[in-house]
Amino acid sequence: MSKAFTDEETPVPDGGEPLPRRERDLPITRAGLARLRAELAGLVAAGPSETGVRRARVLAQVLKSVYVQEPSLIDGRVGFGTSVAVEEADGRRTSYEIVGPDEVEPARQQISIASPVARALLGKRAGDVVVLRRPRGDIEVTVVSVTVAPEDTERQ
Repeated sequence: MSKAFTDEETPVPDGGEPLPRRERDLPITRAGLARLRAELAGLVAAGPSETGVRRARVLAQVLKSVYVQEPSLIDGRVGFGTSVAVEEADGRRTSYEIVGPDEVEPARQQISIASPVARALLGKRAGDVVVLRRPRGDIEVTVVSVTVAPEDTERQ
């Protein structure tokens, strides 16, 4: 690994390779922070294993570099921590939750705020037509609804 991508100030207690340098101050939802903390606690409780130690190191570094950003639903527009439902021309609907890069879970339809789909949706509101650029091809969708993500609503 090139030294340009390592954080020489982060000790490597287990003798593994240094972790890639991370940007500081990345956003995360309250729910995402809780999930990462629970995962780290579970790894610590499970005891050392090669993959567990590496994942715990990564999680510890992630937790040092994130901050909780509250959901941003201003004037009904898509923002961080919001859920947005879109509809394709054939009537098929998909929902996305806009989250921080460290908490993305595709199975939960959570996408990073930095992803091309999220960037296309940011600032849009119900009724807006958007072209989503996806690996499997571009698609035109209509924004159906924008709400605060359900997990974050419970915490407010």
